[in-house]
Parts: sequence; C-alpha cells; structure tokens
Amino acid sequence: MVSSASSRNEFERSFDEVSRKYLAKLYDEDSTALDDTSAAVDNNALIYRDECTERICALAESVATAPTTVLLSGETGVGKEVFARFIHRRSKRADGSFVGVNCAALSASLLESELFGHEKGAFSGAVRQHAGVFERADGGTLLLDEISEMPLELQAKLLRVLQERQVVRVGGTDPIDVDIRIIATTNRDLQAYVDEGHFRQDLFFRINVFPLEIPALRDRPADIEPLAGYYTRRLSAMLERPVSGFTLEAIEKLENYGFPGNIRELVNIIERALILTGDDELIDAHHIVLQGEKVGAAGRRAPAQQPAQQDGLDERTEVDEDEEEAHRVEFRAGEARLTDVRRVMIERTLDRFDGHQSRAAESLGVSTRTIRNRLKQYESRDEDSQE
Repeated sequence: MVSSASSRNEFERSFDEVSRKYLAKLYDEDSTALDDTSAAVDNNALIYRDECTERICALAESVATAPTTVLLSGETGVGKEVFARFIHRRSKRADGSFVGVNCAALSASLLESELFGHEKGAFSGAVRQHAGVFERADGGTLLLDEISEMPLELQAKLLRVLQERQVVRVGGTDPIDVDIRIIATTNRDLQAYVDEGHFRQDLFFRINVFPLEIPALRDRPADIEPLAGYYTRRLSAMLERPVSGFTLEAIEKLENYGFPGNIRELVNIIERALILTGDDELIDAHHIVLQGEKVGAAGRRAPAQQPAQQDGLDERTEVDEDEEEAHRVEFRAGEARLTDVRRVMIERTLDRFDGHQSRAAESLGVSTRTIRNRLKQYESRDEDSQE
C-alpha cells in the first residue's frame, strides 16, 4: 500500500525521465513526412502528423499529376506556398521552373509589368525588355499568391491569358505562347469577394477548378509537435544553440496555444525560445514566450511551488508493485517510440484512476485537454489500422 501522492510523484519522475530521454530523438523517429516536397522549404518535406493535414496532403498529391489549376485558401501563415511547392514537385512539371508573384505586394503598374513583362520604352523607366512571370514559368508552375488582392483591371487581362495561353508584353503587340500550370492562393473568402464586386466571377470560375483549404494550425494540433521539432533543428543550427528537443511542459504549452499567426508565429516562438535557452539542451516551458507575454519574464524559470491540498489527494490507493516494476523495465528498454511510451503511461494512469481523465491529467502533470486530444488520436489510429 502506498499513498496516492507518493505514487503520483514517483510516476511523474518516471514520466519526466522517459520523456527527456526520448524527446531528443522524437523528430527523427516520430514525425511523418512525404518524400521530396516541402513544408520546410529546405528539405522539401511536408511535416505533419494530424489526420486533417494527412487528408489535405492526399488531395494535393492526387491533383499534382494533373495539369489542373489549383486554388489554395487559408489564413495567413498556414503554409499555402509550401503546399504549392509540394504540388509542383510531385507534378510532371517538377523539372520546370516554379515562379511566384505576390499580387498584394506590388502596385497595379508594377504588378502588370511583373505578370506580363514589358518591351523596352513601354513606359518611363523601361530601359530594357523584361520577361514577365508567365514567360519565366513557361514549362513549369506559376504561383499567383494572394490573387484576391489583384486590381480588377488586371483580372480581366489575366483571364484572357489563362483562356488563350498567350501573353502580350506591356508596350508590345506580338502574342507569346506560354505553357504553364497555375496555382493561386488567397487568405480571403473569394466567393464573398465575388459577391461584393471585388473579384471577377468569370476569373473565379477559371481558377477554382480544384480548391484546397489549408486548415489553421489550431485546427490540426497534432502537427504542432513535429513542426516545432523541424524548426528547432533548422534554427538551432543557424543560431548555434545545442538544443536537442523539448520538455513535456514545453510541448504542452505549445499544444494549448491558439496560434493566431499559424506556422509563421510558431517559427518566431521557436527562434525566441532558442535564444533564451542559453546552454540548455532542452527547450522548457519558461523559454516559450507567447503573444502577450514579456520576453524577460518568460526567460526566467518560475520558483517551484508546493501543490495545493485537494480533497481526496491524501487518500491511500492500492498499487500493484510488480506492475509498477514492469512499467519501469519496459520504459528502460528504450526501444519504443515516445508516442508508444506516452500512450502506455496515459492508459495505465487512466486505469489507476478508474477512467477519471481530470485525476489522470493531474497525476501526469498535464491538462485534461491534452489527455482528451491524445485519446482521440489513439482511437483514430486504431480505427485506421483495422481498415
């Protein structure tokens, strides 16, 4: 017979020891990646673990081999360009150029020249001939980023190019044949933009052949851990920080955050955390500065506090000592993936507390939400394995 409190402390120490041992290896062993293409533009791999993202990746791969125009929508920072590059690299045009233009970043006159090119002397400052992105993307893929921001007068000209597959440079008269695949992105509701008169309906129908909506990071929480691992590896080398992974508390803090800035914000958070780690080998929760938090305050570890006494905390619970030892032996073997170890610990802790998720979460030092999310993931994976 051992007390619930002492049993909980021993289990937490075991869980923390195992987590730290495996977290350094997590991102090599426990993230899912597709061959050859890019969420991490450098190594051309889409990094994901969430079922929601997996479905989007499958659709993107299906359309990649066709010449079909694709419209990628989603909030700012979700990785729309990453998916566009993925589609290009999985397509039959992979050996051709991937050329992108941000329709929101240029004035109407500059955007027209960048899209369609111009002849020498076409306007003041046009001292030489310039090939636009349609010509530069010939034989490859053209990304029209934030197409919803394109002025209406250019939308009409774009529509003609898409219909005829010919472009006429500004100041020119000769049509130039172009062989391109179009991928467009937007962070707006394009149908609403059409209804409001900001976007041409005929152009909308032309580009909305195969729409793909990329979910916000908060709607695919299982992607947070592997994405954080990828960017930690990438940025730790750049910043020369000897960081090998995260503590459980750090991952917990990231997974419970809403990420209004999506992956772009995650990258910023990781970079700040790496700077604050100093010589630490693991990123801890106090290194992670979220929106609204102060860097100086977050960079200091909070003093340890004694847990408040709660009803039923000091009641005695029977624990099978042989089973406890079996748990420890299994975890010391070091052959299971972290997700497998974590699943065993969560399920056995739930058994100990007769399925009470809040008490199991308290015992493991995590939130009830994390327990619920993990159980949903395990249930989903079990269903997939039975199909």
